[in-house]
Amino acid sequence: MRTAVFVEPGKVEARDFEHPKIQEPTDAVIKIIRACVCGSDLWWFRGLDERKHNTVVGHEAIGVVESVGAEVTHVAPGDFVIMPFTHGCGHCAACKAGFEANCFNSKEHGSSGFQGEYVRYTLADWSLVKVPGQPDDYTDAQLNDLLALSDVMATGYHAAASAEVKPGDTVVVMGDGAVGLCGVIAAKLRGAKRIMR
Repeated sequence: MRTAVFVEPGKVEARDFEHPKIQEPTDAVIKIIRACVCGSDLWWFRGLDERKHNTVVGHEAIGVVESVGAEVTHVAPGDFVIMPFTHGCGHCAACKAGFEANCFNSKEHGSSGFQGEYVRYTLADWSLVKVPGQPDDYTDAQLNDLLALSDVMATGYHAAASAEVKPGDTVVVMGDGAVGLCGVIAAKLRGAKRIMR
């Protein structure tokens, strides 16, 4: 299978890898249907942030579950899923408080390698989000909307929730990139009366 690899600033290439396998009973192997580039990917691509050379890239994707470990009960092979970029065990204090990106039991605090054909997704039972039906049931625009839920919309919503936006508030969103625009949507969903950007 092919997966995108960061070679050095300004250079990413597709390389061949072995098909991922279940390594832990909490894993799932997922066939990637659609992935995208995050704004944070551009930091290391442009040399503005450090990243280890020759590492797989991508943390935003949707896909279809191919196989699951013995402890995974929430999803099954054939399920269409959104793959959140940060994920946790769902049982520790950090996860129960809503901070699964800081999961005490996650070795990776998120996965990478989503810009490929298949990926091993850790702690699959807690974080994968099932989507009704199959990818063929959706239009291209709808698939793009679902893809946004793997990172950018969740990040924008987290910003609005962290700012404690409530009905009737006036909200200022600084920056109108993808996350900022999702922050605008989230502020509106949370009841902001006036949103300035």
